[in-house]
This record gives sequence, structure tokens and C-alpha cells, in this order.
Amino acid sequence: MEPGLMPRVDKDAEVTLVVLVYRSLRWLSWCMESVESSKQSTRYKWCIVANDATPEVRNDPRITVDWQNADPHAHYISRVYAAWSEGVLNSQTPWCILMNSDMFCTDHAIDELVHQKHVNRRSLPCGLLVEHGRINSGMPEHVRDFGTNPENFQRDAFLKHAETIRQRQITEPGRLFQPVLFERQEYFDLAGYPAGNIGGVSGDRILFDKYVAAGFEWVTCLGSVWFHAQEGEQRWP
Repeated sequence: MEPGLMPRVDKDAEVTLVVLVYRSLRWLSWCMESVESSKQSTRYKWCIVANDATPEVRNDPRITVDWQNADPHAHYISRVYAAWSEGVLNSQTPWCILMNSDMFCTDHAIDELVHQKHVNRRSLPCGLLVEHGRINSGMPEHVRDFGTNPENFQRDAFLKHAETIRQRQITEPGRLFQPVLFERQEYFDLAGYPAGNIGGVSGDRILFDKYVAAGFEWVTCLGSVWFHAQEGEQRWP
């Protein structure tokens, strides 16, 4: 595909799930399996972006985009934001959901984000993260340790917990940045992620502030519950 051109729309799917990976296929498998084993009514496709990745990752058959940043020595945050934009560009559906490889999906988590976008096309829907707690959470009331990596993840305990906190089709003002559902054209109309953090402000915050300034409602979907192990590939290859 020529640079800057969006792929043709795949009419057999409603949303594309975009994930970045650079060195750990076990995290990728963990993340993908969580979606594929959960109950979702939304038809989805995967867009897996190898971001300045190892040869093992680049050669994996699940890779959709082999992305090499123009400056491989740029700060990793800048390279991550560039890779996210490439993933959005290569999504084969008008809507895409960006999610980290260290996030574990639960039943209807994707459905809830898609539902919110149907209800309000001028919304910016994000999921509810139950986070490990290693890094300060935007929703500290939900911090709970269910493990740090795929090997010690307490899957059954987390899924049971998710059932107790899930509130389907209920939203509250947004506090988290991912998982997030973007409409591809809207994303590029607003110039997407900047090339890194600027002046001590994260690129996520800069982009989300642009959405809000453009009249979008940033919301957290309380029915879209995910576990976030935090610092997955960075800490556990």
C-alpha cells in the first residue's frame, strides 16, 4: 500500500483491533487469546503492528504491518505514537480499537465500546481498566493485583471480579486513554498522536484534549472491563 493511502474497507468486520508488539510474542498471544475466548457480538479484524521489532516478531504470521520508524534511535514514546498512527491508517474498517498487548479482554468489552459509538457518534469511548497498580492509575478505585505477566495471571479470579464491577451501557466522564475506539477519518482530521510528549504533557492527553476541544465527549465505558498488567513487554519479554 502506498504511504498515506487507507486500505479498502472490509465489510465483513465492524471494527479493527490494533495492537503493537516489538519483542514478546507471548504477550501478543495472551492479549489475542483473551479477545478470542471472550463473548463478543461485534465482528472484528486484527491489525498487529510490529514496531521496530525483533526478527522473530517480524516473521510471525500474525503480523499485519512491519513498521520501521524513520529514526530507530528516537525516544521510544515517539516511536510508539508513530506506530499507533500506522496501525490506525492500516485498519480495514472505519472504526478501530487501540489496545496494549498487556491488556486482557472480558466478555462484551469490545461490544460496549462499539455500542457507545453507535449511541453517540461524537463520543470518544474508552474501556475500564483494572490495573496492577505498579503505575498510578487514572481509576485508582479499581486497582487490584491479578498478576504481572501471562504466567502468573490469575485469570479465573479476574474474570469473576469483572462480573462484579461491569455495568453495561453505563458511562462516566473519561479518565483513561486505552483501550480506545477511534473513527479512522476523525483521527487523522485531528492530526492523530503528536510525535512524542510535549512540554511534559503526554501525547495521549494532547490528542484527547483535541478531541474534547472539537466537541467530542470522552467517556469511560463501565461495561468494557479489561485487566492491565502494566509495562508488559518492557519488563517481561
